[in-house]
Amino acid sequence: MGKTDPVARPRATLFPLSPAVLAGIGAFQLAAVLFFVSPYLAAAPLALFIVLCLIAPFFPRLRLFMPVIARGSKQKHAVALTFDDGPSPETTPLLLGLLEKHGVRAAHFVIGAKAALYPDLIKDILSRGHELGNHTMSHDVFLMLKSSGTLGQEIDECQGVLARYGVRLLMFRPPVGIVNPGLWRELLGRGLSCMVFSRRARDFGNRRIRGIAARVLKKVKAGDIIVLHDCAPKNKGMIDLWLKEVERVITGVREKGLGIVPLSELINRPVMVSIDEGNGLNPATAFYDGIASSYDDEQKMPLIAVSRRAEHASVMHKLDGLIRPTDRVLEIGPGTGMYTMALARRAKDVVAVDVSGSMLKVLEHKAEQEHLANIKYVRGDIREISMDGRFNHICAFSSLEYVPDLADTVVTLARHLEPGGTFYFTTAHRTFFRFWTQIGNAMRQGMWLHARSIREIRTILSQAGLAPVVMETHGLNLGFNTGMLLEVMAKKP
Repeated sequence: MGKTDPVARPRATLFPLSPAVLAGIGAFQLAAVLFFVSPYLAAAPLALFIVLCLIAPFFPRLRLFMPVIARGSKQKHAVALTFDDGPSPETTPLLLGLLEKHGVRAAHFVIGAKAALYPDLIKDILSRGHELGNHTMSHDVFLMLKSSGTLGQEIDECQGVLARYGVRLLMFRPPVGIVNPGLWRELLGRGLSCMVFSRRARDFGNRRIRGIAARVLKKVKAGDIIVLHDCAPKNKGMIDLWLKEVERVITGVREKGLGIVPLSELINRPVMVSIDEGNGLNPATAFYDGIASSYDDEQKMPLIAVSRRAEHASVMHKLDGLIRPTDRVLEIGPGTGMYTMALARRAKDVVAVDVSGSMLKVLEHKAEQEHLANIKYVRGDIREISMDGRFNHICAFSSLEYVPDLADTVVTLARHLEPGGTFYFTTAHRTFFRFWTQIGNAMRQGMWLHARSIREIRTILSQAGLAPVVMETHGLNLGFNTGMLLEVMAKKP
């Protein structure tokens, strides 16, 4: 297998559908109905929507424009410390010393221009085990009023500066915590997530030093992401007081019986990765890396478990008659291994290819527990990696929805099938009910999952020289609505 393309770019159909879009559609529909009652009354829902959109940028935790990370897990019974606006030669060395004294690892949302000026401070932050986040290149407080191109440039320049230190940042914190409707698309295309906070000191960038600790500790609770600042106050004589206030925050949090853990630990997802791990980062990678630790628990939720039951029973039954002990299998998008172990127990070798390195790590851990050593793990996009040899079977279970150009992909995959080999997959089936799950997914992931009809799949298989053997649908098979999931098995002549 070859390496992934080092250029990060979207490999899915971006569709950042926010609650604001649905609210806007609803406001216009309501206005249209009310217009026949009174033109003046029709203006009310539109005015309310405009007011909501004007307020929302200052309250990102409303999530009106995009998903944001504002809190961590309460179950950790801990908080995370984050510091904005650094690094600073006047404050960062003192801060790092204080954090080391108390055994605290924090997340530093740094300004790219400052990081470029003080490389030794960035190296010191990293060498002490702290995490870094993107806080734009220049910290322009009016950035969210500017064009998407300017916003993207600010993000990219900061990413570029920090890449010199061998890291790729996965979290972006907007200046002053203000967002705008276009931010989500800019972040999605770069594999970034929006990180805000749940507890602030209202220190106005260290312009209001006195009482920092009291303001933070008054309402701090488990799961809080605390934001402070790593920059010198205008009155340099206040630096000692600022340091004491930060220390009071640390000791005060612990006196309340709460721990202080790294941000990545509190939110159960990486805040930064090495440059090599970040190569080829795309929206799907970022999303699944973020939920890898909780994915299996999510699949056990009643609604999801019920919808998966028919698919699982059918797939497991077919695998018994399909896979032989001498077979070589390629699995696309194994995730945390819902079917991978079953494949590995039946086949000679399994090559598991997934865009999410974090999901593969969970899968590898499971395989080790079951003493399965015949799985090869490859992180990357199946359309961009080279494959060694041919396979008896190629499998993909609920992963092809992310591929916009499925016809070209299947043609490529067919070349790697042995004559008589099988292409076995499940994918989203285009139906009335599936459309609404696509809407829900777009609001959650910012990507459009492609659902396809049986006719489309037949055409795609025919173009690749594959003959369908099985085509079944599962889930909500009603008279007016065929199943939401399409199960397909095709043979190479």
